[in-house]
Amino acid sequence: MKNVFSFFSKKESLPNVSDKNLISICNGEMIEPKKINDKVFANELMGKTVGFIPTSNEIYSPCDGVLEVMFPTGHAFAIRMKDGTGILVHVGINTVDLNGKGFKVLAKQGSKVKAGQKLLEVDFDSIKKAGYDITTMLIISEPIENVEYHFSEFGLKEKFEIIL
Repeated sequence: MKNVFSFFSKKESLPNVSDKNLISICNGEMIEPKKINDKVFANELMGKTVGFIPTSNEIYSPCDGVLEVMFPTGHAFAIRMKDGTGILVHVGINTVDLNGKGFKVLAKQGSKVKAGQKLLEVDFDSIKKAGYDITTMLIISEPIENVEYHFSEFGLKEKFEIIL
C-alpha cells in the first residue's frame, strides 16, 4: 500500500540555482520592459525590469532568500538575496485594487524561500475578466553596486528556467 499513496505526497523537486542567478517566476512569455502597459514598469523606474505574461496560475520564487515583504493581497512580494540584492515581483497591473481577490498566498513574510518554491496561486482568468492586465513584473529593485545584471533572451520561458 505504501507505493499507492506515495504519489499523493510526492513533492516537486526544486531546482538547484546559484546565488548569482534568477529563474523564471512562471510559465509564460518573458517580455522587454517597453512592452509593459504601465509607465513606471516600462521605464524601469523601480529598477531593472522584465515582464511575464503567465500561461499558468502559479508564481514561483525567482531565487533563494528571505521573503521580506508579502502583501496580504498577494499582488506583490519582495525577496532579499544572500548577497543583498533586492528583488520585487508585482503580479498584474493595478491588481492591488482587487484586495486579494483571485490571489492565494502560500508563504509568510519573513520566511526563508528557495528558488522555485511556489509562493502564489493566482486566478488569472478572473483577474482578466475583472479588466486587469495580468503582465507580471520581476524587478531588481535594489541592485548591488558594481554588479551588472543581464537577463536572458525574451520569449517563452518555463518555470525554473534561468533568466539571469
